[in-house]
Amino acid sequence: MSQPNLLSVLPLLLLPPGSSIVLLLLALLLHRTRLHLFFFILGLGSLYLSSISATSVWLRGQLEIYPPAALEHLAAEAIVVLGADRRRDTLEFGGDTMSGLGLERLRYAAWLHKKTGLPVLASGGSAGDGEIPEAELMRAILKEFGVEVNWTEGKSVNTYENGLYSSRLLKGVGIGEILLVTHAWHMPRAVEAFEQAGMRVVPAPLGAMAAGGAAGCWMDWIPRASALQMNYYALHEMLGRLWYRYRYYGSSR
Repeated sequence: MSQPNLLSVLPLLLLPPGSSIVLLLLALLLHRTRLHLFFFILGLGSLYLSSISATSVWLRGQLEIYPPAALEHLAAEAIVVLGADRRRDTLEFGGDTMSGLGLERLRYAAWLHKKTGLPVLASGGSAGDGEIPEAELMRAILKEFGVEVNWTEGKSVNTYENGLYSSRLLKGVGIGEILLVTHAWHMPRAVEAFEQAGMRVVPAPLGAMAAGGAAGCWMDWIPRASALQMNYYALHEMLGRLWYRYRYYGSSR
């Protein structure tokens, strides 16, 4: 596994709960100054807002802009499923495997394959030298679901590279339009990456909120761990899209 670098550590400090902890630490360091109360209120307020479902309902509403894929009259020529959530050195499986978000994506990709008959590309690299690429772990799990993977892309380390390397591979076999499988809140960044790489994309999002979400329920204002995690994912996507436009796309968008 590769050593963490600044780009991998920075989001942990900019996103919740790291950002809130940084603000509270600043309040502690500045306890003898007038800024103490300002940073304390800011830190406590940001921690609360990042821990409630009301915030995640709003954030997801900004990201989950694509409807479920319509499979009738589908023009896509292949399914591309993006990796996520590697579990390392599992005792029960005797090595690395996929879990959580990654398994959800693979299950949906398998379901789509059985509905459409389209060939499947699994896209996901590794974090360090000597690691099995996620794409190979994904291939093994899809085989358990009864799906034979046609292509694997195992060099990518982020969503931009998912799009870049997968598109090169598919264009090489004459495929220009894909059914793209990832979570609804991740789909905007994924669609941008594949379109920038020259692919036509039919989004196939999963895990979207039910229509209307849960907004309006008093429980939405009670802090909970699941809301904190979802807010982290959503803010990570928003920050990621801004970074990609600066780092990769320049003035093209």
